[in-house]
Amino acid sequence: MRLIGIAGLLHVIVLVGWMIVNIIFSVINPVTIGKEESLAEAGITYYSNFPGYLGFDHGSKALVMLISILLPIGLFIYLKRNKNFTLLNIIALVAGCLGFALYGLSLMLQATAVEYAFDLYNSTNDAYAQSFSLYLYEWSMLGGGFSVSIYILANLCLATWVIIHSHGLYVMGGSKRFSIFGYVVALLLMIGHLISWFFLMKANQNMHDFNEAVGLLFMIWILIVSIKMIRRKIVIGLN
Repeated sequence: MRLIGIAGLLHVIVLVGWMIVNIIFSVINPVTIGKEESLAEAGITYYSNFPGYLGFDHGSKALVMLISILLPIGLFIYLKRNKNFTLLNIIALVAGCLGFALYGLSLMLQATAVEYAFDLYNSTNDAYAQSFSLYLYEWSMLGGGFSVSIYILANLCLATWVIIHSHGLYVMGGSKRFSIFGYVVALLLMIGHLISWFFLMKANQNMHDFNEAVGLLFMIWILIVSIKMIRRKIVIGLN
């Protein structure tokens, strides 16, 4: 179980690490937007000066999300001892694994799409090819697109996992406060991403800042669970 806890700790460290790196990077390399330049043109020109940066950001996060599938598996095994919780435990397992898998897929799609767009934009002077690369970047990163739809679905699955396994940990004698915290985090994840889906159909991402803040609460929940596993407060029984 300690190994699973370390995987959860890695999840938090990598995501928080990238937040810090991106803040420092944006301060050192500020974005400038021309008067007649669109946001997509400014973005693709900006990141073209740093080849591989955005792809490595999203690609490494995708790998961490796939590793994080261990978390719902570990909690599932721990909660198997409660025979009255079997059905809910299976639902949480499926939702958690699917959520992290879809999250990783979304980040992979974004990483490959934007790096392809940057490479195409800089490798040709053809106006049609450059126009396509601009639309690809705008669709995959700014306007939403297929990858962001998967991202929203992933978070709804993760919210389901959190709320069920928070209840399961309470049933197994865990802290009531921690369970309530899990319920609040899950509820905010659901509300924020359901509203995001509404705005996404209008090609807007107006809930981005709110969902990022809720994402920090989600990481705190994962951090607490991971520390409990490392300290063997959550252990897999022999039976």
